[in-house]
Order: sequence, then C-alpha cells, then structure tokens
Amino acid sequence: MARLSSRRYGKSGHAYYIDDVKVDGVTTILNALPKSLTQWAADAGANYAVEHWEELTEQTLTKRLDAIRYAHREIKNTAAMRGTEIHTLGEKLYGALPVEVPPEHRGPVEAYARFLDDWEIEPIASETPVVNLTYRYGGTADLWCHIGKRDGVRALVDLKTGNNVYESTVLQLTGYRNAELWQPVKGDAKQRQASEAPLPPVDEVWVAHILPDTVRFRPVKTEGQFRPFLYVQQVHRWLEAHGFKGEEPLIDEPQQPGSTYDFD
Repeated sequence: MARLSSRRYGKSGHAYYIDDVKVDGVTTILNALPKSLTQWAADAGANYAVEHWEELTEQTLTKRLDAIRYAHREIKNTAAMRGTEIHTLGEKLYGALPVEVPPEHRGPVEAYARFLDDWEIEPIASETPVVNLTYRYGGTADLWCHIGKRDGVRALVDLKTGNNVYESTVLQLTGYRNAELWQPVKGDAKQRQASEAPLPPVDEVWVAHILPDTVRFRPVKTEGQFRPFLYVQQVHRWLEAHGFKGEEPLIDEPQQPGSTYDFD
C-alpha cells in the first residue's frame, strides 16, 4: 500500500512524498493560475529596494538582484509563519492555557480565540499533511474541527491572515478535501507516519479570515470544483515540463515570409 512520507524541508521550503517519490504540492499547483498578486509582488520588491538601499549597495550586483527579486517570497513566508503562530497561540488562549502573546500578535490572537469560543469550535487536528494517491499531490490543511454552532458538523477550515481572501482558496480547499490520506498526529516523521489513516469526510468547508480585531468566517463551496483543480494541476505539470526551461524549445526559430509551419 502506498504511504505518505510526510513533509520534508529543504532550502526552498517543504515538499510532499508518496513512497519517497516527490509529488505536486497544492499551493505549488495553484501557481499555474493567473497571478492576482503580480502587482503586490512588484510593489514588495520596490519597497524592499528603497528600505534596504544602503545595505544593497554593499552587495554584488547578483546578490542585489536576487534580494530584490525574491523579496516578495520572504514576505510571504514570514506571513505564513505569522499565521501559524496566531493559530497556535489562539488555540492555547481558547483552551485557557498559559500563553505569552507578543504585542504585535495580540489583536489577531485574541480575535481568533473569541472566534473559537463564539462558534464553539472543537479542534480535531491541525497542520495536517494530506495526500491524494490517485492524482499524486499533497498539502497541509490548517484545521479540522467540529462547529458547535452548526450542530457539531465536521468541517475543514483554512486560516488566512492577509489583507484579502482570493478565489484560488476555493481550489486549494478542494484539493485538501479530496485528499485520501492524512497524518493527524503532530511530531516527527515517524510519529506522523504511525498516525496515517484514510482521510475522514467533512460536511462543510470554511475560511476563517483573521483580521487585527475580528475574524470573518466564510463558507466555501467546493462541490463540483475538483475537476477544475485537476485541470490546473495538468497546466502546472505542463509548465514544469515545457515552460521554456527544457533543453529543446517548443518554439522554433523565426521563419521567413512565405515559409510554412508544421503542427503536430
């Protein structure tokens, strides 16, 4: 039987493996979609250049270029870590556990704790690696829980801490919901693998948009969205295989007027 080998971490982040073979990550798959954050990424690079001008002038041109080019990734990774920390601190605060909340996180952490209380959220598992064996992809889902205020339904909840919630979130959650295996126990790789089991079904899917002073809880309709998700996965794989990075270009040299083209 195929097994989820859990997440593995490297210089560029983490990846997912089934029987030690790397598979597509859900968020990586969605990079094939048109970029609604293109302008944000450009602004992030420009702002970084202005804010670190003196520091950059002391670096080589190559390092300077890379620092500006990848500034948006650093901001995105920092935001993801911030979201995870808010989630963890909020659950502790909700559970009446002693916790020291950094001043910069106090507003959203307290808002998240109130949200858990108001909706009577009973966590089942969080930060769980999941994979689909049939379509060979993996990901990490934020929260599986029962929602007391909705008659205890079992739900998949995604936590967002940015300024907006984007359309791609629908496909992201569709991918998680249609996974086949999960590892609900936290710990090292061996502990996670020991907890590996078929992913239980959920009744509802939601996004909890955590803002500085409140949480906007939004239902997400994933029914009928799995096929579009798989289409995007195929586009991602095509780009990986043929996206102007291979040794043989798909587009030939410019032709002279009057020449003909052969299309397979």
